[in-house]
Amino acid sequence: MSVQPLLNTSWTLHRLSPLQHPEFQTLLGNQVALKTYANRLREQLIGNSVTGAYIGTTPLAAAADEEALSKTGALKACTWEPIDIPDEDGQSSISGISIVLEYENAVYKAALLAGRDGQGSRGDNATTALPLLLTRLPNALRQTVTTFLSATFDVYCALLRLPPYFLCTGLERYLHNLTGGSSGPVMDPSSDPRFILEDVVKEMQLTLSFSQPIAPSLKSLNVNVPRESFSQFVLPSTNAPAASKTPFLTSLGTYLETHLAMKLDLDDLSGQKTLAHQYIRLSKVACSAFVLGTEGRLKLVANLAEDDDDEAALSQKNLRVLSACKELLQAIIDRAAAGEHATT
Repeated sequence: MSVQPLLNTSWTLHRLSPLQHPEFQTLLGNQVALKTYANRLREQLIGNSVTGAYIGTTPLAAAADEEALSKTGALKACTWEPIDIPDEDGQSSISGISIVLEYENAVYKAALLAGRDGQGSRGDNATTALPLLLTRLPNALRQTVTTFLSATFDVYCALLRLPPYFLCTGLERYLHNLTGGSSGPVMDPSSDPRFILEDVVKEMQLTLSFSQPIAPSLKSLNVNVPRESFSQFVLPSTNAPAASKTPFLTSLGTYLETHLAMKLDLDDLSGQKTLAHQYIRLSKVACSAFVLGTEGRLKLVANLAEDDDDEAALSQKNLRVLSACKELLQAIIDRAAAGEHATT
């Protein structure tokens, strides 16, 4: 399975503690185990639709969810499939489990992703670490699925909120992988970093949030960087520090401070500042390539041709897009795996 099924979908991010499955020694790649748990989840979903029971919701919310789910029709299939996303060397870089709920009029999905070891193992029998849970589900279904995971695998599930500095590092990492980290001349125009940026990212929108004492009446401010100007902020130039680890944010910060007298200080990626000392924070990054928010939302976009199933046949531009998507997704998995020990 390639990374493509995880693309072009708006996900909600969750953090999971290690899964306990004493019935089976292994979970990833174990078709018997995956089919067993898929059948159990299907039975629970059918039971909830019959009884109208939605755990953890208010009567008003349950009524709204029930009305929304009534439009999806009956549940036709619940499938659990292994995820095995190879890297450039053909080795497994991201692995996990894909959950697909197919209704008569809609398809919903979720994904549980493992850490960098590719196997999700902690060295203990019948234990699998899948720290990141992605969900594309209505509220009622999300509650049912997370409750099922908690009851079945004895896991703790929580919304994965991302600190502002993570958005900064994620943005710069994506742009670095997309442009190849090179500013030299290229022979193929389609591989030119400027062309790739304008074709893939297009324009960039950054949402800035302000601390209450600084701007009591101003909750957020959108900064839009148009397509024709975006590459000038990203690609190195004589005006940008050669050793800058944050070329885009540094250039943008310099521009805003010069022309608007607004000092953002977004290029501080140490993550040591507390929210109380972050007077201006980056809370959302949105462009045609990806969307990432501190509230735990993610969308990775790749407009690949439908017949491009083989990554070896993809263009240089699309290969860079997939590489950038994988790196950003891996960074989010690492963040989820860090759990409570991560700097906030």
